[in-house]
Amino acid sequence: MATIVEDISSTKKRLQIEIPAEILEKEFSESLQNMRQRARIPGFRQGKAPLTIIEKRFGEEIRSELVEKLVPTYFAQAVKEADLSPATMPKLEGNFAFKRNEPLVFTLLVEVRPKLGDLNYTGQKVRDIKVSVDDKEVSDTVISLQKDRAVFDAVDREIREDDLLVIDYIKLDSTGEKELSTAKDQVMDLGNNLTPPGILVSLIGKSKGDIVEVTLPEVVGKEIREDSAKGDKLKITIKEVKEKKLPELDNEFAKDFGHESLDELKAKIREGLLAAKKEDAGKKQKSVLVDELVDSHGFDVPESLAEAELQHLIAKEKYAGNALKQAQTAQTETADAEFAEKLRPQAIRNVKAAIILEEIADRENISVSEMDMKDRIAILASKLQATPDAVINLFMTRDGSLDNLRHNMREEKVLDFLLSRAETVSEV
Repeated sequence: MATIVEDISSTKKRLQIEIPAEILEKEFSESLQNMRQRARIPGFRQGKAPLTIIEKRFGEEIRSELVEKLVPTYFAQAVKEADLSPATMPKLEGNFAFKRNEPLVFTLLVEVRPKLGDLNYTGQKVRDIKVSVDDKEVSDTVISLQKDRAVFDAVDREIREDDLLVIDYIKLDSTGEKELSTAKDQVMDLGNNLTPPGILVSLIGKSKGDIVEVTLPEVVGKEIREDSAKGDKLKITIKEVKEKKLPELDNEFAKDFGHESLDELKAKIREGLLAAKKEDAGKKQKSVLVDELVDSHGFDVPESLAEAELQHLIAKEKYAGNALKQAQTAQTETADAEFAEKLRPQAIRNVKAAIILEEIADRENISVSEMDMKDRIAILASKLQATPDAVINLFMTRDGSLDNLRHNMREEKVLDFLLSRAETVSEV
């Protein structure tokens, strides 16, 4: 095999690859013989048809199959010999012809991971982040668990702020004459802070059987006019009032969570909160280490990787916070251009970070074993309350393989490695 490598840039190469004629002829002849044994040609016993007839009938199919087989194989061999690390799939330039007894020459354009040369990732310093858990945090978590275990009992009294109601409602237009929608036996939890203030005030003090009429805020374009009397009308029929009953915070309560006593439950909560804070502190430290590596190593990144990351960030930005409303009201091309200009520097930094971490993984022989994969899938299955096979199917359906999961796990290992080698100091 002959290969010519043209350096277009540090991240883009053009490869002209030549597969020798004798290799092609050998592969073609073997494929022709195999097809001869399988093909059923009228007038000939199976396996006895002349090769000229087999080639005439199946030649194009065989050529196509050989191209699909040989081009990736020789491309992989070429990049290995040239010591290149492809960042994306190569693109074929121009056309090529497969002719018997002639070499097959084709040209591929490929983006590669840049060579980083000296990469200094030892002796980094990171600020020590002290973490602790106070009694209030533990108490707040216990109260949250207590609220989650609350039950609601029907009562015959006036409505209070934390009650749960069963209602029917009819929504009418601003004139009160045209019915817009209706629903029966709807549950309204007044204690979840989701009930609009105007409706909440109108319900407090009412009782089972009462009918409450409310004027909703008027919406004019994007403006919500709270004080307007021209909004739609809501007629609510109160069918049932239920009072929240909290369980006692005692040892029996703790047993619902698998602990023998309330003190044991609190100790477990404290342990979990502390572990979460340590994990969060570790993430912050790792982020600092990666930022330092990116800032101290300048290199170009493959355009396609930067563009893919940019599109990912744009998608996240569009649908975060108020960005969705902005995207809906602005012209798409203008909005995308603004997002791209804003997010491109971050996209490039993200790709640089990924390349650096991948390079460190290669140099330190950091890998993800099948046992690592099995353990992670088991953890995910437990969290999702699913079977390991269901988790695998989820990744296969979404990503087409487990490669993304393996890549993320490898990156996590590299970050753990960097933090373990860093020097922790009180002040950096």
